[in-house]
Amino acid sequence: MNNHGIFSPDRTKVRTLLSIKSIFLFLLFTFAFEMAYASSVYSQTKVFTMQSAEKTVLQVFKEIEKNSEFIIFYRDGVIDLNRKVSVNVVNQSVDKILEQLLAHTDNGFTIKDRQIIIYKKETSATPSVSQQKNKIKVTGVVTDAKGESIIGANVVVKGNPTIGAITNMEGRYEVMLPSDDVILLVSYLGYNTEEIKVKGRRNINVVLHEDSKALDEVVIVGYGKQKKESVVVSMSSIKPKDIVVPSRSLNNSLAGQVAGLIAVQRSGEPGYDNAEFWIRGVSTFAGGTSPLVLVDGVPRNMSDIEPDEIETFSVLKDAAATAIYGAEGANGVVLVTTKRGRVEKAKISFKTEHTISSPTRLPEFVGSADYLSLYNEALRNDGEGPQFSDELIAHYRNNDDPDLYPNTNWIDELLRKNTFSHRYTLNVRGGTEKAKYFVSGAYYNESGLFKNRPNGIYDTNIGIDRFNLRSNIDMAVSSTTTVGVDLAMQYLINNYPGTGTSTIFRSMLITPPYAFPAVYSDGTVATYAQERDANMRNPYNLLMNSGYAKEYRTGIQSKVNVNQKLDFITKGLSANLNVSYDYDSEMIIRREYNPTRYHATGRDELGQLIFSTVVSGNPDIQDPKNSATSATKKIYIDASINYKRTFGKHDVGAMLLYMQKETQQHNVPLPFRKQGFVGRATYGYDGRYFIEGNFGYTGSEAFAEGNRFGFFPAIGAAYYLSNESFYPEAIKKVVNKLKLRASVGRTGNDKTGQERFLYRPTFTTNAGGFTQGIGDTGGTNGIGNGIVEGRFAAPYLAWEIEDKQNYGFDLGLFDNRIDIIFDYFRSERRDILLQRRTVPQLGGLRQDPWQNFGKVRNQGIDMSMNLNQQIGKLKLSARGTFTFTRNKILEYDELPQKYGYQAVTGTRVSENTLYIADRLYTEDDFIVSTNANGLKTYKLRSELPRPTLGGLIGPGDIKYVDVNGDGVIDSYDQVRGVGNPSTPEIIYGFGLNAEYKGFYASIFFQGAGNTSVLLGGATSGGPEFKINFTGGSLNANIQYAGQTIYSWGDGITPGLRAVLVGGAIYLILAAIVLGVLYFILGSVIEVGYARFNLNLTAGEKPSFETLPPLEDHRRGSTAPDGVHSAVDVPADRSRHRGWLQLRHDQLYPGGAPGADSQRGHRTVQGYDGGEPLAAVLPAIQLYRMGHPVCSDAGHRQSGPAAL
Repeated sequence: MNNHGIFSPDRTKVRTLLSIKSIFLFLLFTFAFEMAYASSVYSQTKVFTMQSAEKTVLQVFKEIEKNSEFIIFYRDGVIDLNRKVSVNVVNQSVDKILEQLLAHTDNGFTIKDRQIIIYKKETSATPSVSQQKNKIKVTGVVTDAKGESIIGANVVVKGNPTIGAITNMEGRYEVMLPSDDVILLVSYLGYNTEEIKVKGRRNINVVLHEDSKALDEVVIVGYGKQKKESVVVSMSSIKPKDIVVPSRSLNNSLAGQVAGLIAVQRSGEPGYDNAEFWIRGVSTFAGGTSPLVLVDGVPRNMSDIEPDEIETFSVLKDAAATAIYGAEGANGVVLVTTKRGRVEKAKISFKTEHTISSPTRLPEFVGSADYLSLYNEALRNDGEGPQFSDELIAHYRNNDDPDLYPNTNWIDELLRKNTFSHRYTLNVRGGTEKAKYFVSGAYYNESGLFKNRPNGIYDTNIGIDRFNLRSNIDMAVSSTTTVGVDLAMQYLINNYPGTGTSTIFRSMLITPPYAFPAVYSDGTVATYAQERDANMRNPYNLLMNSGYAKEYRTGIQSKVNVNQKLDFITKGLSANLNVSYDYDSEMIIRREYNPTRYHATGRDELGQLIFSTVVSGNPDIQDPKNSATSATKKIYIDASINYKRTFGKHDVGAMLLYMQKETQQHNVPLPFRKQGFVGRATYGYDGRYFIEGNFGYTGSEAFAEGNRFGFFPAIGAAYYLSNESFYPEAIKKVVNKLKLRASVGRTGNDKTGQERFLYRPTFTTNAGGFTQGIGDTGGTNGIGNGIVEGRFAAPYLAWEIEDKQNYGFDLGLFDNRIDIIFDYFRSERRDILLQRRTVPQLGGLRQDPWQNFGKVRNQGIDMSMNLNQQIGKLKLSARGTFTFTRNKILEYDELPQKYGYQAVTGTRVSENTLYIADRLYTEDDFIVSTNANGLKTYKLRSELPRPTLGGLIGPGDIKYVDVNGDGVIDSYDQVRGVGNPSTPEIIYGFGLNAEYKGFYASIFFQGAGNTSVLLGGATSGGPEFKINFTGGSLNANIQYAGQTIYSWGDGITPGLRAVLVGGAIYLILAAIVLGVLYFILGSVIEVGYARFNLNLTAGEKPSFETLPPLEDHRRGSTAPDGVHSAVDVPADRSRHRGWLQLRHDQLYPGGAPGADSQRGHRTVQGYDGGEPLAAVLPAIQLYRMGHPVCSDAGHRQSGPAAL
């Protein structure tokens, strides 16, 4: 099969990567060369025609900057900007204008590239010899924390601002000082001022750090920006550097980072590991729970955005913030804006990240000898003789012949110890007043846990390669018109084995270790003696010998933005237009491989293996086949009129916007369309009182005329108490900021899955054939199938409505060194869109009709805290978030329940309905009889509840609670509300950051609580077990000059280092936070640090420490590793049956392959005897956590169990 080496994906991948990188680097260096050349000749070639009379110097400066790419720098007080001048030049360079402008003054100028520096002649850059003798020259470079030069920074002497300089295009400065016993003040807008003592130094480089207060002045809101002090809505923002963790998907970095946002990652499979996320929990039991995500103002998916492309990330939570999006914002809104160009020289930055991740826990398996011994023991427990002889078991134990007596650990054979990911990012940013640009390219690679095929014919490991390109260009077409052109692309290549990953993992868990080796020692493909069903497959073959699949995903996003100032109509008026076109496609190519498979039956006289052919296959890999193709295009348009103006103490703003979008899927002839109008009006007075009103008027194709458009208003207000004149100065020294907020509003929802035009009926042709006449042999002249009504028309349907309230405050302590934001929210969703569940079939409807029915209330709190402190050069910060949300179903479409504990009404969304485990049956619960062969039979005592779940029962089976006390275990004993919902009610996170002289280090802990996971419910086979889950993850990140030099953390589960590094911090902060929250909220919170936590939901909970050790009848000793039983059961066969499952993951409860599935142990619902229950629940791992497990492989009852 080596002739297939030409299909090696590694060769193709290398060639592709080299080609892409070469093209990108060539374009990048060509662009940089052209920019450098253009800069050198610009000042010589750019000419002006200017005839100005009686204009101020400032007006002339502005006209030069408006009509060119020059930037003019000067310090305050250096030049008289109000002086009237006359300039008359025709087709002259800029220096001719400046010569006329500065004639007969003490000012001079220098020109470098596109930078013009104005200075006083006595402090020019070329002082006289006598001046140089008497003064000291100090030079240096001013940069930001990322190492980028700051243009136009002021460098002056403290106490004598007339002595100083400003930085040039490279951030360099030169200042002449009277002595070295002075202090330099280095300042720039948006940055903290630095004080530098000269003390004999002649070269002083300065790093300015961003002023968080200044940066927070403007925040991104729906369809615009606002000053932070005037924001009345509930929103949260996070800096991009705080959400950069080693993960492909941005979604996976959000849990615990943003207050009010709940995110759960349910898979780690590369390419399909996107986290689900909700804003303030779930407020409906039907469809439509996902928030609206806008990237640069356009509805898009954010999972494959490169983190280094992001400028801002905001979450809008209450009705006042989201009503402006109409029905689109019913579940909250996420706003992501990407980076854009700035007025500066081209800055090229490169960043690389490399991550190693490893599983925190994997199942442990018994060896072949123990497996067979335990299987014999199971048979003896049922009164039967052993199936495997001691001699045979000895061969396995002694590893006499690994081909004939294998001891295969499938985890070791198929999985790696570590996975790796790599990220490379290269971007260019810069521009002038006329044109600004940001261009970025990135490559990301991630591999999975599977091992690769040894001969390298094709790649069997899961892996993903992603390429990102982005270009954002802004052009000033005129002094009043700007045009922005954005283009982005994502190209992903996913690789998978030919068999699904879930099938491979399941096979690893159910295949016994003694059956065969992964591959025979001579390279022959191994399998069972017979492959009777899908469960009897070699896991190694499923991974290595089934071919492979490649998925190609392409995403292209484009947008054109035009902004036009309309000051000629009235000052502060402008118009804005956005037009975007997006395209996404997916294609999956498969190549199947099905080689001949063999089973070894012995060795010949020469010691060679003797094989029997089990499956005759094909030695060649099959040709590629296109197994799936899809494509989607999206068009989005919005046009708005905006007004913003200040009249003294009055700030007034307004916006009116029209929106229209359509989505065309490749297999749907008619595109999905939506349109609407939105508006906003804001008013602020004197920085103290703020009010804002929003509305959305949205149309939906789901509803008939008359209900098609919905109106969704909201209003919010804020009171800046700390800005009042009567606010005491003594309090202001501690509580310097106190802002109160409140909002109420209404949002709507029209999401019904793929169901469209619900107000119209549907018809189908599946009514069966009919004839037009009757002949001697029956009907004649057949017509074919008839047409019947499918979906019932629902012209009465209307919008699903949610009324929201929000009350909160912003608190700043100690000059904003501590910043706290707290919100309480409450919402009620009614008229939920759903298909009725209680319409009787005799009504004649072929489908359940749609109707507005149901009501859910949702409420909770979210809060965030940020702490900032600078100690000299060391800048420390800490941040934390906490979100608690709880819903309640107030109205549900159900019939009155016989027992209230089974009603859905009054419970939480996505809660479990389960049987409750009481204990395990013992022999004392049965009347035992023994036949002549020593086989025991069991009859349950009459005083105990009688199970009706199917199958026989015996000692060691689960005894369920008779909840209704009728003496029968049946469906009426299932209880709604066992455990917690599948969506976490609690999300929290906290982290620490330290920055020192360009070095940046951070650590962040994420956690979740009040959620339950069903093992066996959503997975393959086995009974259902409930696990209450609280846990978290830890990520560490170290940077220098903004570039990551070390990062650690898998973003899923904390390992040993996570506990060591974050444990102390967690315990201290968690104790404080949880103590306060418990005092406020009482017992509604159930959080803690444990990866898994199993508890009985009814009856007495046995103490793990006090239970006696499990006895081993074979040797009269305790079970290995000090394993304890979950309940106090007599030392008889029932205990062995329970112990077999709890201690050994790989025992076949249904017998060896080919054996009677009823032997040894008995069946349960969803369990066919062909796999162990441990495939679902690796009990030995759970026991080592110190938590009891009431599970037994031998129970015959059907139905899910709650533990």
